[in-house]
Amino acid sequence: MAEENRRLTGSLFLQGISLTLRLGALPSEQIQPRKVKLDLKWTGDILSSGCPVVDYSQVSTALKNKLSPTYEYIEELAADVQTLLINDWPGRWIVSVHKDHPPTDLPMERATVTIGE
Repeated sequence: MAEENRRLTGSLFLQGISLTLRLGALPSEQIQPRKVKLDLKWTGDILSSGCPVVDYSQVSTALKNKLSPTYEYIEELAADVQTLLINDWPGRWIVSVHKDHPPTDLPMERATVTIGE
């Protein structure tokens, strides 16, 4: 079988993607942009016509250019990221968004939401 015609399925992990945006429901959280980390997992056909289906440089550019600069909730951000990715790259996307040091009554290192599992 020719290399270009092989059907190869698998997963791609993109970890620690750093977005800079305003995130938070409290007005004080919206004052300054913050770094927000994303982890992405894509599952599907790895190759199409001998080339990778997902170009992670293009994924990075799409995230940088197409997302809103402001979100109140990490759940909203995760949903927007997943929608963007599904529309541009077929397959199954799992999206995790991490918010460091959320304002809570007890000290908390991080809150994380994962969608698509």
